[in-house]
Amino acid sequence: MSYDALFEPITIGNMELKNRLAVAPMNVGYSAPDGYPSDHYLAHYATRARGGFGLITTTAAMVNPYDWAGSEGMNPLKFTDYRYYRFWSEIIKAIHYYDCKMAIQLSPGWGRQGHPNVGRPDVPAAAPSCVPLCMDLRDYFKKSKGNITQLSKRVPGALEAMDIDGLINMTDEEYFSEDFQQFLQDTLSKMNPETYHFIWGDVPRELTIPEIKDLEDRMAVQAKDAFNLEFDAVEIHSPHGYLIHQFLSPKMNKRHDEYGGSLENRARFLINIIKKIREKVGPDKPVWCRLSGDELQPGGISHDEQCQVAAMAKDAGVNAINVSQGSYEAMGSAFAPDGEGDFTRWAAGFKKATNGLPILVPNFLTPACAEKAIKEQSVDIIQLGRQSLADPFWPVKVKTGREKEIIKCIRCQQCFSEFGASHFLECAVNPVTGREKYFPELWLAGTKFGDRLKKALKKMEGFPQI
Repeated sequence: MSYDALFEPITIGNMELKNRLAVAPMNVGYSAPDGYPSDHYLAHYATRARGGFGLITTTAAMVNPYDWAGSEGMNPLKFTDYRYYRFWSEIIKAIHYYDCKMAIQLSPGWGRQGHPNVGRPDVPAAAPSCVPLCMDLRDYFKKSKGNITQLSKRVPGALEAMDIDGLINMTDEEYFSEDFQQFLQDTLSKMNPETYHFIWGDVPRELTIPEIKDLEDRMAVQAKDAFNLEFDAVEIHSPHGYLIHQFLSPKMNKRHDEYGGSLENRARFLINIIKKIREKVGPDKPVWCRLSGDELQPGGISHDEQCQVAAMAKDAGVNAINVSQGSYEAMGSAFAPDGEGDFTRWAAGFKKATNGLPILVPNFLTPACAEKAIKEQSVDIIQLGRQSLADPFWPVKVKTGREKEIIKCIRCQQCFSEFGASHFLECAVNPVTGREKYFPELWLAGTKFGDRLKKALKKMEGFPQI
C-alpha cells in the first residue's frame, strides 16, 4: 500500500520539511547533570533522524534559571544561557546530516506541576496562583486500568492491595477521608517518591508581575539564540498543565490583575511571549506553540477557549499549532491513550480557528491511520511519540514497503511510568532504546555523517607514535 501523503514536503515559515513525519517532544530524561544535553540525546535523536523523520522536536528545554522553576524532578534539559550552546550545537549539526530539521521546545517552567528543587527544598515552585496540584486517582485508574501494569512491578502487590475497582467507585466522602488519603500516600511513596509529586503537589507561591515579564523576555532571548545556533524552529511549551497552560486555565489561574480573569488576560503571558519572540527573530522564522485541545477537567480550559487562544496566537505571529490534551490532573487517558489517533479530534477546531495554519498531531501507530489523518482530519504533520521510541526507523520502513517489519508500540506505558525511575528511559519492545549511544552503527554507519568521520580518521592513520 502506498502512503504518499506522509512523504509530501510541507513548509512552515521559511522551513521546508521533506515529509510529514515528526518525532513528538517527549521528556526521555537523558540529560546530563544540571540540564546539559548528553551523548544519549545526540545518539537518540540522530538514530531517529537516520530513520527518516523530517522533523524532531526536543523535549522541553528550560529557560528559567531560578530555584522556583519547579522542574527538578524529571531531570529536564536546560537552555538558559551560553553555557549550554556548544552542547546543543553538536546535536544540531548531527541531525542536519540526515536532511532532518530540528525544533527546540522552550519552556518557562513547570509551575504547580513541578517538583521541589533538590538543592533548595525550602523554595516552593511559583505559579500563576497558590493552587496546588491534586490528582483524583479515581479518574486516573478509571481511564488507565490497562496502563498500570508497569507501575505495579515496583512494589508487587501494592496496587492489588488498593482494590482498583473499589477505589474507582468510592464516593467523595470515602475517597477524601483522612484515613484513606494517608493510606494512598503511604502506599505510593513506597513505590517511588517521585510518584507522590505527580499526585499531591506542594502549594506554589504566586508569581509577581516583574517575574512574569522576566520570563517573557527570557523566552524571547533564548528563541533568538536557538536560531543563531541553527535550530530550524522554536516550539513554545504551553500544553498539558505546565506553566503557560496554568495561566490559560481558569481552574489554575485565580489572579485578579492583567494576567487573570478574562480569557484575554489569561492568554496574555503566552501572547506576550509570541510577540516578544517575533520582535527578536523577525517574521519568517518558524515559531509555534503547543496547546492542549481541552484540559479534560471540570473548571479547566475548554476546547472552545483553546481555539480562541490559538486564534490570538496566530495573530501574534505563530506559524503552526502542535496539539496535546489534558494536564497532570487528567493524566489517565489524556497524556498517553491506549490506542491511536485520539488527538485528531482537536485538529479541525484549531485549523478553523487559525484560518488554516499547519496542525501537528501526535499519537499514531500505523501508517494507515496516519495517512487517513493527513487526508481527512485536518492534520498536516504526523508526530510519533511512544511509537518512535519503539521503532526509530518507522518512516524508512513505511517508505520502502517494509511496513510489516515495524516494531509496534504495545502501549504498555513502561516509558511513561519511568518518569520517576532512577535509570534512563527504556522500552519494553526495543531494548536498544535509551542505549543508542552504545550502537553507533545505528546512526553513523553508511551515512554522510559517518563517511565524513571516516575520511578524517583515514587522514590520521599511519603516524608513528612519539
